[in-house]
Amino acid sequence: MSKNAVDAAISVAARADQPLMLIPSRRQVEAASQGGGYVEQWDTAAFADYVRRNDLVGRILLCRDHGGPYQSPREREQRLPLDAAMASALESYKEDIRCGFDLLHIDTSMDLDGVADESAAIDRALELYGQCVEFARSQGREVMFEIGFEDQGRDTNDPFEFQELLDEALEGLRKADLPAPTFVVAQTGTKVVETGNTGGIGVAPSAVGVAVRALADVVERNGIALKAHNCDYLDESTVGYLAASGVHALNVAPEFGVVETRAFIGVLQELGLGVQRERFLALAYESGSWKKWMAQNTTATDYDRAVIAGHYVYGTDEFKEIKTAAQQIAQSRGIDVDTRLREAVAASIENYARPLREVAAAASAPAAA
Repeated sequence: MSKNAVDAAISVAARADQPLMLIPSRRQVEAASQGGGYVEQWDTAAFADYVRRNDLVGRILLCRDHGGPYQSPREREQRLPLDAAMASALESYKEDIRCGFDLLHIDTSMDLDGVADESAAIDRALELYGQCVEFARSQGREVMFEIGFEDQGRDTNDPFEFQELLDEALEGLRKADLPAPTFVVAQTGTKVVETGNTGGIGVAPSAVGVAVRALADVVERNGIALKAHNCDYLDESTVGYLAASGVHALNVAPEFGVVETRAFIGVLQELGLGVQRERFLALAYESGSWKKWMAQNTTATDYDRAVIAGHYVYGTDEFKEIKTAAQQIAQSRGIDVDTRLREAVAASIENYARPLREVAAAASAPAAA
């Protein structure tokens, strides 16, 4: 979500000796040939170079989230036909591979004007999967893959229907002599709306736990790991419950952006920079980047919306001017703004990393005599 979030993840991974995945979407970090991304104005090469130079212990995995056609705003804005959108997605993946990414999420769930048909999504995924394997091998590399079949919802998958989809996908990979994915994404009762998680895990945790265990059994029988998306705004006990139910890895993103934004607003208030605070909130609100996260009948204030959208404007000149003014005053008072922000994000990351470590340690511990 930001340079501070990247630095925080590197710090947590090193301190805990725990592998963590940095997994930007195409909106966040993109190939230079496709305009780059909004996070720090990084293109794929610049992002990869920054992480590799700073991850001194090698515990960070570079990953691509939601690659695939129509996952880039440009492909929708230009209303590219399917063949052009597929070619665009492939070029993005190729740049990931050239830059040393470890894992690629093949997400073909979107169509130009909505959600793709499941069979069409699988066919497109197989095509891109094979092209990525071929290109990686031409570069002397092997990469891991993550696949999924649909956009995230509040409920869990039906395990029997999920098995049919997975069987279809794996059979296609076997026929094409392609390696199995490392992760499969399923619906795990997690769904981010505004600054909360509205998924079933919060309403009926026992039922979700049973369903997740059944989904995990499906993927584990195929030697694959289960991954959950939209896991923001969960407490540590819920994260631990999901992990104990069979979730091997999970994605979190907007929460870390919100945490950093709240921390920055706190610094501005502490320094008495009311003008800069209002400028930042106005910049964030006017970006409109909060719209995709809102509930249908929201009661959120303009302030709430600005907080949700804050991290989307970190790369703008206007924000950099506001932050520079804050840093100059903060330095005179012995406050390091970026250290304050990194520590806030690192604490939030630990809320997820810690229970995952603990469940993994318990699973590998020898049984009592």
